[in-house]
Amino acid sequence: MSVHGKASLISLTDDEYEKLRKLWGDRVLKQRIAELQRQKEDGLKRIDLSDYHSLRSRGMQSVEPIRDKQDIQRMKRLLRRRNMRDYFMFVLGINTGLRVGDLLTLRVLDVRDRTHIVIQEQKRGKTKRFKLNSELQLEIQDYTEDMAAEEYLFPSKKTNLPITREQAYRIIKNAADQLGIDGAGTHTMRKTFGYHLYNQTKDIARLQKIFNHSAPEVTMRYLGITQDELDDLVDDFIL
Repeated sequence: MSVHGKASLISLTDDEYEKLRKLWGDRVLKQRIAELQRQKEDGLKRIDLSDYHSLRSRGMQSVEPIRDKQDIQRMKRLLRRRNMRDYFMFVLGINTGLRVGDLLTLRVLDVRDRTHIVIQEQKRGKTKRFKLNSELQLEIQDYTEDMAAEEYLFPSKKTNLPITREQAYRIIKNAADQLGIDGAGTHTMRKTFGYHLYNQTKDIARLQKIFNHSAPEVTMRYLGITQDELDDLVDDFIL
């Protein structure tokens, strides 16, 4: 169903609408639908969530990077046990920093026997190169060994077309929830890449360029880097 109202861009099933109405009541639900409507009109809605999940996430914590490297390994182990496609999506995402929309459209020929992924980013239309580290190249070799060059890397079992952003969201969110990792979503992969690259290099200017952000402060907020963490960098610095 489309939510009633003037030229509504919000799409919910009857069941979804009723669940939200029971959760918040009519008044709050109408307010949140109006807020989401404005976001969609302005092009600000997160593309990895359905309208229902966007509404459910209102007031909840934002998507975060996985800061603890042990939690990253736990995610890898769980996803690998479940499905190699899901495991490889997570590994490729956290090691390249690709947007999920660009990640899901990749084919085998885009990564096999290559040192870089070269793409035209969907969001900005710019051509960019993303380095494939040596361990990732081995993962690619193993994962694509029995795949044809034209195959999508992350095909749906039903259609052989790429899985959707919503499917990718559920894969990451469900695994993180099972492990007790808070704030997970598809942006978690890109943010995890950036957070740990920053901790390794402290080069916020380079990350700003990778992410196409307008200012270093935008990158810091995106990665969840706090002022306390910046202060720690110079805590023991004495000339």
